[in-house]
Amino acid sequence: MTNTTVPRGSRAKQATYVWLMNLTANEGRCTYCAVQPSTTLDHEQPVASDGADVWWNFLPACKPCNDWKGGRSSLEWLINQKLHRDRPRDGFDTRNMSVRMFSGFESRIARVRREIGDPDRRDWFHHHFGADRHKNKDELWGRLERCRERLARYPHAPWTTPRVAPSEPNVCSRRVCCGWRHPDAHTVRDVIIDPGQYAEFSKAAFDSNMSVGDLMSTLVVRYLRNRREGALGSHAVPRGASSMPTQRT
Repeated sequence: MTNTTVPRGSRAKQATYVWLMNLTANEGRCTYCAVQPSTTLDHEQPVASDGADVWWNFLPACKPCNDWKGGRSSLEWLINQKLHRDRPRDGFDTRNMSVRMFSGFESRIARVRREIGDPDRRDWFHHHFGADRHKNKDELWGRLERCRERLARYPHAPWTTPRVAPSEPNVCSRRVCCGWRHPDAHTVRDVIIDPGQYAEFSKAAFDSNMSVGDLMSTLVVRYLRNRREGALGSHAVPRGASSMPTQRT
């Protein structure tokens, strides 16, 4: 039985966060050619063929690939390409895909679909960008750029980090981005280091698979533990502080 709650055969304006979670997938590149930046939401099963106009039927694509695919599903496009390579004069397609594009076509689509379908990833985008709105493409590109800048600040994908508290509906509690929600969270103020030292510390956090705050709290806890054990003087530098720990997820 057809699911009548899913819009099929028609298009609707998609929420801003749906655009963001799709256009940032596959490292921001087109699913099909894997080279050009993704700028469109392609319906893997075309709307003209009763495809659903919902997030799980979208793949990020560049406009040239989206136009070339046309009203075909990705599987139909691949079949046409295979036939076109064997019988180019019969018009199964307009031209051959490059070897780089043709190779791994199916596995690349499956991988991007898994990425977009990750419920933790989807929830993170909904929690952080669900209230965003855009009126036109220029506003969308501005929000996309801010989203990319935000993601670039994290040492790893924030939706893969532990939660700091039991999950609550519509509230992010991921450690790397929303750790401040934890009841025991405190901010350490007035830490004065020069820009070069901060850049070095940030890189150490990244290399240790941590945020800057996570690394700072780890070193503070280590210092206090060593101090209690009598291994340090009251003004000594923590032993082993240069050996950065790795966050366990």
